[in-house]
Order: sequence, then structure tokens, then C-alpha cells
Amino acid sequence: MSKHRLSLLALVAVVAGCGGGSNTSPPVTEPSTTTAAETMPLTVFRVEQGALQARTVQVPRTRAVAGAALTALGIDAPVTIEGGTAHVRSSKATDEQVAEIVYTLTQFPSVQRVDIAGRSGLTRADVAAFVPVILIEQPTAGSSVPPTFTVSGTASVFEATLVVELRRDGAVLSKQTVTASEGAPARGTFSASVHAPSSGPAAVVAYAPSAEDGTPQHEQQVAVTITP
Repeated sequence: MSKHRLSLLALVAVVAGCGGGSNTSPPVTEPSTTTAAETMPLTVFRVEQGALQARTVQVPRTRAVAGAALTALGIDAPVTIEGGTAHVRSSKATDEQVAEIVYTLTQFPSVQRVDIAGRSGLTRADVAAFVPVILIEQPTAGSSVPPTFTVSGTASVFEATLVVELRRDGAVLSKQTVTASEGAPARGTFSASVHAPSSGPAAVVAYAPSAEDGTPQHEQQVAVTITP
């Protein structure tokens, strides 16, 4: 191709490229968006007024739930799980912290025992002094629940009998007698399906009826919000 031909093509290209700046669109920059880290709910057990209570916390989504649970409890210690035992590498812990750690970690199917602070093979039976006679595990305090939901937990009550109520402003919205899997002195599990007639704040109440007159014994309450 001749030099004259090349020069002509170059000139055409320059003219086409200029073409009045309005024909050339500036590069488009996508607006940056910042999203909150994905979270997931996790149940932990905390000692409050001398007794373990179930609480729901939000933690960053992870498969390492044991470590996330310890962090939620304020425990800064590595944890590994092997052969059903959770090894928490912490040289010291108060009795309350041990109870919180043992009860929280043993909720996971892969953990049956906990080693911590020089104590080995701890189970829930080893921290029984911190467990109330009736422990509501689900729902946890402050939870939002649908109109029909499950109340579950453990209890050590006479003849394995307890009552589960839903109350609002002192009025009983629903009431049912529930039988735990075992009676005192053993600790059994219990579960009941509860239906709320209307939405709004309410209290889940569980107690053992007195053998003498049916009055509530060892009552436990959990505040919830019933969603529409």
C-alpha cells in the first residue's frame, strides 16, 4: 500500500474519532455498593442471675459454629472437635463460664463432651447446678415467632408433668399440659406446639403444677413477639 494511501486512512480515522465530542460516551463506572456481611442466628446459653438461659445471637455466617459460639460468649480461645470432644484451649475459666461453654457447645451434634481449663470430658450433667428446674431453649428471649410455633426445652419435674402457657398482659391466650421424656430426679426433654390467636408481644411461660393445688412451681418466662 502506498504512503499516500496510508496517510489518507489515518486522516479518516482521526476525523471519525473526533466526530464532535458529543458522539463519544464517557466510560460508565458502576456505583459501588456496600452490603452488610451475611449473618446467621446462633443459640448460646448464658448464666443470668445464677441460672443458664438460652439466647439467640447473630454471628457472621460460618461453618465453624463452635468457634463462633465461643466468640459470642466473649470467650477468646481456639476450639477443636475430635471424637465427640470439644477441646477449648483456655487455661482458666470461671464456673459460670464453664457452664456456658459446656451447655452451648453440647447443643451441636458433633459435641458430647468438653475439655477446658484442665477439666476433661465435661457434660451437661457436670454443670447441673446452673440449670433451672425448667429450661426453655426455644424460643429464646426476644425472638419473633409465627402464629404457630414450637416451645421446647428440658425439665426435671415431678411425674414429668409441666404446663406451657402463652400470656399477654396477664391474660392466658393458650394453655396445655405437657409430659417430658423423664421425670425428676432425671431431666427430660419436652416439646409443645403453641398457637397464638393474634399477633403482638406475648410471654411463653412454663411451670410445674403443684401436686397439692396446681399452683405454678419453678416458673420460667420468655418474652416473644408474635408476627402476623
